[in-house]
Amino acid sequence: MLRCDAERAEFQQRIASIRLLLDEAHPQGHATAISREVRGIAIVLLYAAYENLLKSVCRSTLETAARLRVGNRRLRPGLKLIAAYGKFQAVASSKPTTIWKVGFDVVDTLHESQQCSILPNTFPNDGSNFRQSQISTVCKVLGLSDPAPVLREAWEKVNAVVAERNSIAHGQRAPGEVGRNYSLAELTDLVDIWEVRWNDFLDWLEQSASNRDFFRTP
Repeated sequence: MLRCDAERAEFQQRIASIRLLLDEAHPQGHATAISREVRGIAIVLLYAAYENLLKSVCRSTLETAARLRVGNRRLRPGLKLIAAYGKFQAVASSKPTTIWKVGFDVVDTLHESQQCSILPNTFPNDGSNFRQSQISTVCKVLGLSDPAPVLREAWEKVNAVVAERNSIAHGQRAPGEVGRNYSLAELTDLVDIWEVRWNDFLDWLEQSASNRDFFRTP
């Protein structure tokens, strides 16, 4: 049903690029003048690989749901939120006196039995800047269970990677400052964890969304 081949290939390419950068900056395991800076940049690239993966698999899952043409009324609760997302936005920006009109638009959309109004480019952004809660939000919307047991070591490191990436991206710290906190061995281990556990996540998603019942209520 759902295949994540494209997401897996893109993720693997990004991981390979990180490994190449680390290898070039540490020939035969020895540090060079830019080693710390490259280790800091590697953290930014790990964040980018994960952000892109999460957005991509969300889009692919919603595309699959839309192709099934399951009416909004039969969709799983999280997918119903996606199907009515535009209507909910209208409610959020409405005056109290117009709630009674736009509110019915939401109800009508959720009870649509023939049409599926899922827009695949909708992403359930929870404002956490891709910390753990963002993963949990995506999983809940898509109908998955707790992602922590799947991501394991990567789950414990997500918030730290996000914080360090943000400190570099927003100019609070230089890449070399962040890179100083990691030895080559430590960062290589983190890249290994990132690769294995996010691939486990893709396998889990594919297995979960392997049939039509994943997307619709009984």
